[in-house]
Amino acid sequence: MCGIVGYLNLNGETIGESHDHLPAMCDSIAHRGPDEEGMKLIGPCALGMTRLAIIDVSGGQQPITNEDGTIWIVFNGEIYNFQELQERVLALGHTLVTKSDTEVIVHLYEEYGVECLKFLEGMFAFALYDRKKERLFIARDRLGEKPLHWGVFAGTLVFSSEIKGILSHPKSRRELDSLAMQKYLALEYVPNPQSMFKDISKLPPAHFMLVEKGQVKIDRYWLPDIKSEDMSEDEAAGEIVRLLKKSTELRLISEVPLGVFLSGGIDSSCIAALASQCSKSPIKTFSIGFDDPSFDESVHALAVSKHIGSEHEVVTFSPDLAFETLDELWGILDEPLADASIVPTYFLSKMTRRRVTVALAGEGGDELFGGYPTYYAHKFVPMWTSLPQALRNKLIEPALNGLPVSLNNLSMDFKIKRFISAASEPPVRRHLRWMGSIKLSEHNQLLTQEYRSLAAGTMEESLFDSLPLVYRGDLRNGNGNGNNNGKHHGFNRNAILDVVNNIMRLDMTTYLPDDLLVKSDRASMAASLEVRLPFLAYPLVEFALKMPAHMKVRGMTTKYLLKKAVAPYLPDYIMKRPKKGFGIPVGKWIRQEFRPVVDELLSESFIKRQGIFNWVYINNLLSEHMSQRVDRRKELWTILMFQWWWRKFFN
Repeated sequence: MCGIVGYLNLNGETIGESHDHLPAMCDSIAHRGPDEEGMKLIGPCALGMTRLAIIDVSGGQQPITNEDGTIWIVFNGEIYNFQELQERVLALGHTLVTKSDTEVIVHLYEEYGVECLKFLEGMFAFALYDRKKERLFIARDRLGEKPLHWGVFAGTLVFSSEIKGILSHPKSRRELDSLAMQKYLALEYVPNPQSMFKDISKLPPAHFMLVEKGQVKIDRYWLPDIKSEDMSEDEAAGEIVRLLKKSTELRLISEVPLGVFLSGGIDSSCIAALASQCSKSPIKTFSIGFDDPSFDESVHALAVSKHIGSEHEVVTFSPDLAFETLDELWGILDEPLADASIVPTYFLSKMTRRRVTVALAGEGGDELFGGYPTYYAHKFVPMWTSLPQALRNKLIEPALNGLPVSLNNLSMDFKIKRFISAASEPPVRRHLRWMGSIKLSEHNQLLTQEYRSLAAGTMEESLFDSLPLVYRGDLRNGNGNGNNNGKHHGFNRNAILDVVNNIMRLDMTTYLPDDLLVKSDRASMAASLEVRLPFLAYPLVEFALKMPAHMKVRGMTTKYLLKKAVAPYLPDYIMKRPKKGFGIPVGKWIRQEFRPVVDELLSESFIKRQGIFNWVYINNLLSEHMSQRVDRRKELWTILMFQWWWRKFFN
């Protein structure tokens, strides 16, 4: 586990020592790999890395080369099937100098070129330079667990695990991308391939880059089959457990201490349970508690820990700790992220790092097996839209919007108001609104004219540019079976399930890699902790995508078959409790504990001096939220996180 950096002169000019910028670039991401640094100048290419030693601790230093020194690699991540791949390359006649997973990639590339990617199961981003072919080969894992950013500046391609590595190169420049900012304000994250900086891009998941003769080519190397297959529930449940057990077992391979994040939800609980079965000694589990009972899940985590016999630690997360943690986190983050759960995730990572160097976690289970309440909410839309529009608009909606505001976690009034805010929209727009923050239609009021790049309608179109082509036709239409101009399906059960399945795929290709996995990577690596995600083993992902939707969301039961499959391993009541999500009470803290930073970054003087937002709109949000007339936690937190980021990079 590391951070990687590098650059390439596209004109082929050799990099001299006086133009060696690797030390500064490596220093900027030292938190990702505090154990050691490695750097190499190879003609027109420079490769650097910072290492967090997990596999072959004593001998896996990078950059690593092949037998004759013609191919060099820097690597970030873990290849979980590396032992099997070591046997393959040895059988092909190669010599292994180290016991690391990194070295096998070099020899696989020698044999198969870019096709080497099909052999790799793991989380990774790597850069490989081939001296003979004068080729730079960069690749990122299938689901996007490990990051890779890049940009071309004055004839030099610069890349890094984190944007700060690129900004440490003297040719780079920092300029706000207003289109990316609008997407962030709507979604709470910046979808790939854009970043919040102009001319700095993200290599999308499951893609590779080849740079030869000054030309940059990017292509996709993995796209799973999404056609549902007929299968019995028992067969599917058995296959889920088999694949998840195998994935968990592979992710327990480590030469350093290892533990599990345990929230008390289904995903982390089943990972902890399966890990305990694969371990010869009690596993270590870690969780966070909150004083606010609507956010606290520590009692459920403790119950699971007792059930599986783990060594469990829990720490209560207070507002004071939250503010301190967020301040630390902004020393690491290069883009705003309005997913407030990054704050407790970073705190949990710091706490966990005191005991272990590697932790398993449950990200991915919701997107693959249908875990979000929004998935079954789509099923209610036909019933809602079947009511006369006049009745909804003039009577029901005003009454529901008038419900007293509660700032508790996923309170009933929050869910109801969220539902009716977009229930009449086509499926994709509806889902993005339910999951996102600031309505696209309100950006004209929020942003000054200079920073409004796209109108709302064009904005939605641009969001599809981030999706794999195979998904776009399904999602633009209502059900994926042809163009219905966004109309609803009445009570056609199959059509509704098509919508649910397609929305899950949308989340897997946008929300998962660009929000959840960014959160997981940045928060854990800021604490120099490696986090491994068993749900994202690609064989399990491929199987889950072929499961019929009715096995994932049945009635109001989310993760129907996953719960059935893992029920034998967990306490019975854990399977029945509603999903909470991992967050912090930002709605309450904005009004109280975080009020000083709110008053500073959302003040009239700061807003007007900055010139991006309209003060009247923000002041109205503040007034509604502070008086508790309207719950504006999502909008205010999204803007507040942007302000914190903007102050760091541009003020």
